[in-house]
Amino acid sequence: MSAKMKWIQNIAAFGIFAALILYILFHTTDNPRYHLILDERGMLLEALWNTLYISLISLVLCMAAGFLFYLLLNSRIQLIKAIAVIFREIIMGTPMLVMVFLMVYVFGNLIGVSDKVVLGITALTVYTMPYVANSYESAASVIDKDQYVVMELYHFSGVQKYLYVIFPQIAKPMLPALINHLSGIIKGSALLKIVSVPEISYVLTAISSKNWASIEGYLVMWLMYLIITIPLSVLAQYAGRRLSYEN
Repeated sequence: MSAKMKWIQNIAAFGIFAALILYILFHTTDNPRYHLILDERGMLLEALWNTLYISLISLVLCMAAGFLFYLLLNSRIQLIKAIAVIFREIIMGTPMLVMVFLMVYVFGNLIGVSDKVVLGITALTVYTMPYVANSYESAASVIDKDQYVVMELYHFSGVQKYLYVIFPQIAKPMLPALINHLSGIIKGSALLKIVSVPEISYVLTAISSKNWASIEGYLVMWLMYLIITIPLSVLAQYAGRRLSYEN
């Protein structure tokens, strides 16, 4: 199939789903009142900014915490490795909703922190950290054993191994995974609504409840998340293809 035909079919597929979404938007209710939601555009833009701000900070923290967690999972000290493995299983077995609740109402009280934005970011970071650590594990698989032998032969320190050999090689393979993690964090941030963090989900729920336009509110919420996450998904796929071509 020619490249031109693929583009035509891709555009046709996009058009089908765009038409379906438009049909849903304007036929779900007899009298759609989206103006009641969109009139609060100032609040919506602020909520969008808060969501992106929280998500980006969480991703940066996940990159650092996930790497440290990856090191713990690969520790030569069995006790440390066992603790990291058990912790990973606990986090992965905990729903995001429960993680947010525990972080804000349990651990927040224990450590004396009441800022819900900070605790929300912490919840997103802790929840995503094991998955980022797994991404580091997968990316590090591109480094063969011979390179580790050479690093040992030249007496590289731990910092030198990662700084000069490992990081430069895993940076590219990590990129698509990090973009996908950002998308997951953005969607997960909707659960911060339960602790009244003013992100997209919380603000739209408040606006729609005030105007008795719940259906319209959730549909606008759906679109806002799609507008953010679909480009990220496309970017991750594009990065993955470019990397596969380079290899």
